[in-house]
Amino acid sequence: MRRGQWGFAAVAAAVLLCVSGGQSARAGITDDLMDTTKHPVSVTMAMQADSFFGFNPSVYGTYGLTKDIALAFSTTYWTDVNSPGVHDANPWLELDLGLNFTFFDKRLSVTPMLGTVHGSLLSSRGGTFPKGGGSRNERSTAFDGWVPNLIVNYLDDRFEGEFYMGYYKAGRNEGGSGGTGTACTSDFPDCQTGRRGTWDFLHWWANAGYRVNSMFSVGAHYEHLLSTRDSSGPGAQQDYYRWFGPYVEMKLAGGMAFRFTAGHDFADNEDFYKLKFTKTF
Repeated sequence: MRRGQWGFAAVAAAVLLCVSGGQSARAGITDDLMDTTKHPVSVTMAMQADSFFGFNPSVYGTYGLTKDIALAFSTTYWTDVNSPGVHDANPWLELDLGLNFTFFDKRLSVTPMLGTVHGSLLSSRGGTFPKGGGSRNERSTAFDGWVPNLIVNYLDDRFEGEFYMGYYKAGRNEGGSGGTGTACTSDFPDCQTGRRGTWDFLHWWANAGYRVNSMFSVGAHYEHLLSTRDSSGPGAQQDYYRWFGPYVEMKLAGGMAFRFTAGHDFADNEDFYKLKFTKTF
């Protein structure tokens, strides 16, 4: 073999060695990241519906980083809102990312996250929520808003509890600044209809229950949705609902659970209901 051929062969061998070494390194990294003994993964699929938001399935989970810290993620598909809460039927999508911290042998978990909302919920809506004059043709908007939120869960052999708070903040101004006119009163229940604007709202709930046995638990649920800013017109800011009532949950083998909640809406003097099915993998 001539010197040039030896030189080419040496260069080719070095390149192959580097490539194979890089592939091995990447494979090692990949294997490590996918090693569930080092990084335990939990994913829950939730099929849920209620009397205000309609059908809203979600997926959420954690990816373990250390013994008591995990990457947390969730997404909710507000597929088609058909209820008194509808303002326009443009689909909404919420994505959240944060960290999950566990304490007391994982009985308590605290999960702060930052989310984004996409669709026509906060900054590109038409009409007024909840008695709006919008349509399915309202403008779709990516990064419509931001959602800093916090979830706290507690679970042991006898007691369970959950707290959630999320602040939905408009990220753009596609809906304009809204109109002016007569403030909403009992004499003018539809005074805002047809106006545009942007809005922010606060959504929070808390529930606590007693585990009767390994299968059944019962408890109470309180949930509140209110706007903190609404530029569609004077008097538009309001409470949308204040729910309080009991729940019953049935847990099944294989990481499945059914929970039904019903009670009274103290904002509108009517009933509410919620149904949730979860499967954890």
